[in-house]
Amino acid sequence: MKLFDLHCDTLTEIRRKKERLSNNSGQVALDRALAAFETYTQVMAIWSENELDGEENYRRFDETLRYALPMLTAERFHPILAVEGGKLLGEDLTRLDHLASCGVKVLTLVWKDTCAIGGAYNTREGLTAFGRQVVERCFSLGIVPDLSHASDQMFWQTAAIAERYGKPILVSHSCARFLHSHPRNLTDEMAKRVAELGGVIGVNLVPDHLGSSSLEAVCAHLSHLASVAGEGAVCLGCDLDGTTALPEGIRGIEDLPKLWTILSHNSYPDGFAEKVFYSNAQTFAKAHLF
Repeated sequence: MKLFDLHCDTLTEIRRKKERLSNNSGQVALDRALAAFETYTQVMAIWSENELDGEENYRRFDETLRYALPMLTAERFHPILAVEGGKLLGEDLTRLDHLASCGVKVLTLVWKDTCAIGGAYNTREGLTAFGRQVVERCFSLGIVPDLSHASDQMFWQTAAIAERYGKPILVSHSCARFLHSHPRNLTDEMAKRVAELGGVIGVNLVPDHLGSSSLEAVCAHLSHLASVAGEGAVCLGCDLDGTTALPEGIRGIEDLPKLWTILSHNSYPDGFAEKVFYSNAQTFAKAHLF
């Protein structure tokens, strides 16, 4: 069994707690992951904290990367670096070039409220003029814009820029608004658009977004998004170490095989579990992240 997960916040957490990636008190530890999965690829986000200004978040990005970088080498483990929340850019586009030089491949444009890039899911603000420059520069640098946390307006504006550039967008850790009307979730039209642009969607394990604390709810969101965006567009973006609440029976990454077991049941298409757990994200990454 292989795992490719599109979002976790573990790097920020281990730096904050001064713990190790291999074995820590959080939801993702490398030893536990490699005991459960033969191959493990993880998009690992460094988070821009909403209460801090851009300068402090930018400094903390470098601090976190210096702390974590020596821990990101292990057999069968393939990390991909991301940033969650563009607040660390301030209004300085050259900072995006620095992120790219550090190996960042994914940028979640906003987290909550507003920043210089634009508005998050709890606002009605779209991209600012600077935000449009950020998206365009991401495409030039080979960074994929991630629209989890984005406002609806920002989603559609970014999708229009992506179409113009012939590039994909990513929604790394969101669920289906059709099943639960949380503003962090995607409408069916959004999910279709992600797939049309060549992107993928990672379903998260946050009960507030799922509308339930059951693993069956995770499966329902995966199945629904597959029905509207296609089986090839649906992945996992668990948001481990980014949430304190998880579905019943899930303590951390080591318990994800329970989800595989449900998705392998004959009520789901043959091979669906493998697509969700690994091959869909791997295909996307080969084209746009590696």
